[in-house]
Amino acid sequence: MKQKLVAALLAVAMVATLAACGGKSAETEAPAADTPAAETEAETPEADAPAADAEAGETKDLSELKLAFIVGTENDAFYQSVEAGIVAKCEELGIPNPTLADQQLDGSICTDLINNYVAAEYDAIALSANDPAGTIPAMQAANTEGVKMFTFDCTVDDQYLDQYLAFVGSNNYAGGVTAGEYIAEHAPEGSTVGCITYASAQSTQDRQAGFEETIQAAIDGGKDLTLIESQDADNDQSKAADIMQNLITQYGEDLSYIFVVGDPTGYGALASIQSAGASTKIVGFDAGETACQYIADPEVGKIWEAEVAQDPEGIGAGIVEKMAEYFTTGAIAGDQKSLIECKLVTADNVADYLK
Repeated sequence: MKQKLVAALLAVAMVATLAACGGKSAETEAPAADTPAAETEAETPEADAPAADAEAGETKDLSELKLAFIVGTENDAFYQSVEAGIVAKCEELGIPNPTLADQQLDGSICTDLINNYVAAEYDAIALSANDPAGTIPAMQAANTEGVKMFTFDCTVDDQYLDQYLAFVGSNNYAGGVTAGEYIAEHAPEGSTVGCITYASAQSTQDRQAGFEETIQAAIDGGKDLTLIESQDADNDQSKAADIMQNLITQYGEDLSYIFVVGDPTGYGALASIQSAGASTKIVGFDAGETACQYIADPEVGKIWEAEVAQDPEGIGAGIVEKMAEYFTTGAIAGDQKSLIECKLVTADNVADYLK
């Protein structure tokens, strides 16, 4: 594995970046390293609710399909990998020339794209619903026109289950549990732990909830920890740095671990920890290339200890499979929501996640 100088890594990381499934800034690095194939599990009970057009729909030869895929932003390693998964699976299944589009994390742009694809008579549209409320009217209009809707990575609220046929994304709550279990195991007795979150996206809300509930369960079970209130950095690296600095000032050496719900938040937190010479450790979420390099680095890895890894290429391939299933059989079998499990990355296995 290549080891990079700490200074070089920090220079890359301080470029504005984005946590998957929502945010204002974007990661400009190369796509994240391939992650091990993840298993798809059954969703929670609400996933059994009927999807739009639950009756058998019109089938179509896959070689004749006209499909569009709208990602959160193409200026992000996570979504670049999602697109790679989409393209590879389309080639494998014989689906020609999928249209890939960038909504630039803007609901109005996403709405315009959906409307354009409906007007161009696409068979189906799949989107990452980073602005679910803003794009619902366009999805409803598309359904009225008979264009089949699918979601991936970020989906709409459960009250709109009838507006799309299938969703494929990470099991974000379980990923938060994984982070919480790691911190509960490694945090010293009597120490303080916390979370810097991004409160506007459902995916990061789920990660936060999984973490907080796991830590609280550990406390209830006898672990001597203090869980402080999570703070929202709005997926902004500079805000995350300010929050981390304030936490260090307030809690000092008692703050043993901070969980960050996306790598961009972690980059800001890392800068403040290093600047202050603090001993707080980071557990991140996304496992982008830079974060994995941090874990592998002999010095930075003493701070950035672990990551919860998503499988973006698996998400891209998975949504294509769902669309192919619908147009082959006229229906989606099983649960409407397919969740891909996340994996824990530490120094012991980080080589598997690096190029």
